[in-house]
Amino acid sequence: MFTELEIVERCLLMFSKPGRWTQRTLARDRKGKPVPVFSDEARAFDIEGCIRRAAGKEDRSAYARFVPLIKGQVGEHPFDWNDKSGRSQKDVVRMFEDLADDFRFKETP
Repeated sequence: MFTELEIVERCLLMFSKPGRWTQRTLARDRKGKPVPVFSDEARAFDIEGCIRRAAGKEDRSAYARFVPLIKGQVGEHPFDWNDKSGRSQKDVVRMFEDLADDFRFKETP
């Protein structure tokens, strides 16, 4: 299993290329058709799909762990925030970068 920071870094890598982010479905193929998040054809992902794909099939609880963390970053449920009109891949990347910083520089007691 990957750590939360490793999952975020994998998400940032997935979103490092233009066109890798989508809205209103977990994953899409090259033509924009919705596909299962773990299919070989999946090329673009929403926030949930990206986290699930980055965490891997074995870590079924990854997205649930991230919901409160992302909600703390953006102030609303990740699915709603991802699908808002006017949202961009750059917005999503910035959110993941902020989340990565939180993990990297988290104060330890």
